[in-house]
Amino acid sequence: MRCSIKILNANGVVENTIFGETGETLYKAIVRAGISIPAPCGGNGKCGKCRVKASGSISVDSDGTCLCCKTILEGNCSIQIANQSAQIQLSGFQSQFETDHEEGLGVAVDIGTTTIAAYLCDLTSGSVISADSMLNPQKVHGADVISRIMFATEDTANAAILAEELHDALKELSERMLQTAGKQKNSIKQLSIVGNTTIMHLTGSYSTLGISKAPYLPEYTSLHIRDYYGTKAIFGGCISGFVGADTVSAMLASGFHETNKTTMLIDIGTNGEIALKKGDDYFACSCAAGPAFEGAHIACGIGGVSGAIDHVRVENGEISFSTIGGTKPCGICGSGIVDAVACLLTIGEIDYKGRMKQQFNICESVYIAPEDIREIQLAKAAIASGIEILARQAGINVSEIETVFIAGGFGTYIKIDSACKIGLIPDELSDRITPVGNAAGDGAKMLLFSKKYRLIAETVRKNTVYVDLSSQEEFEDIYAEKLLFD
Repeated sequence: MRCSIKILNANGVVENTIFGETGETLYKAIVRAGISIPAPCGGNGKCGKCRVKASGSISVDSDGTCLCCKTILEGNCSIQIANQSAQIQLSGFQSQFETDHEEGLGVAVDIGTTTIAAYLCDLTSGSVISADSMLNPQKVHGADVISRIMFATEDTANAAILAEELHDALKELSERMLQTAGKQKNSIKQLSIVGNTTIMHLTGSYSTLGISKAPYLPEYTSLHIRDYYGTKAIFGGCISGFVGADTVSAMLASGFHETNKTTMLIDIGTNGEIALKKGDDYFACSCAAGPAFEGAHIACGIGGVSGAIDHVRVENGEISFSTIGGTKPCGICGSGIVDAVACLLTIGEIDYKGRMKQQFNICESVYIAPEDIREIQLAKAAIASGIEILARQAGINVSEIETVFIAGGFGTYIKIDSACKIGLIPDELSDRITPVGNAAGDGAKMLLFSKKYRLIAETVRKNTVYVDLSSQEEFEDIYAEKLLFD
């Protein structure tokens, strides 16, 4: 039987009404309606992030809340979903681009596992007219690409759902940017799209079967141009099943093809990618960092939304913090988690093995749990191991790396000293680091503007050797070492 679900805002005012079927989970009804709700585990009852306030014909806990993924609809009800408007990194570090002087408008898109950044561009001048962003609507199917692949391969209809979700998101972003810029609807001539390999396959409706199991072979790797819902689209090339077009795009924007310096690019996200250039040799790897740095699997973890604790510091022996937007704290995001762990190490609440006796309260509603430290250890060890092994592949010591670019929103907002304190980044590189913002977005613009850039990107992609960390003999020993807090 059909039942109504009223969606309330923070003030208890009805903003929307959706419908579900009695007997199905509240989570399923919410997802089907296209509403974004935190669910890093994909609705499997493991993360506890889909808890909402609820009332009506629905079972709730003593505090008036319930887990959407475990709650069965019994009749009409009302729920409150927290605002998930995120702080998404749009700016890069490039401002001028060569163009082929084509006429019209284009859209460059960087599709991340968690967020989407889009840029409305003038193809003639190479200027960005408008920019916009949103959370990736696919996150309701899980916080990481493995969850998305599993969902896509369960049923061909699921793969179509994922593709349609991204198309609808790109359409919405394009229309919003056109409206902001005062441009006519449907005036976009071409698109350029970059993202990790899984996202690229899901966007273009390519089969994910090959990247779902060893040896993880993508259906496509080369940059190509194709029709995408009636619009010419440039799909960026991928290096491997785990290093995608976003990494190639960031390498392009970072000038890997131009520099003579030994240069490393680190993009710390749900899927951590690292690239290294030494002379004419290029190397890249993917680090299974997981979504801990984006707030998932952390007791009070949350994305970069308003009210998230973004920085923590020790002042006169006391912990203080700031939040995004300066509002009441509602959780802690990645940059805040890194700061918090660094602070707890400083004041002796965590030992070098990561042992923590009890939870530490940052404020009344947000705390760091002992289990959180283990999640951070696993994530930071993955990135640190990738840095070490890539350097070894290039035949150098980490200390010989001359320039380090940190890409992405997380890299923009973290404090470098905190990252070094917890061992996420080697301390000897601390004075060589340059945040480059959304370098993948800059690269996407370059692919949009010029054939020359596309050729360079393809050359970089073809010349890059993918290093499978798990197949390296020394990986387990290095990883175990990097788990420690030195």
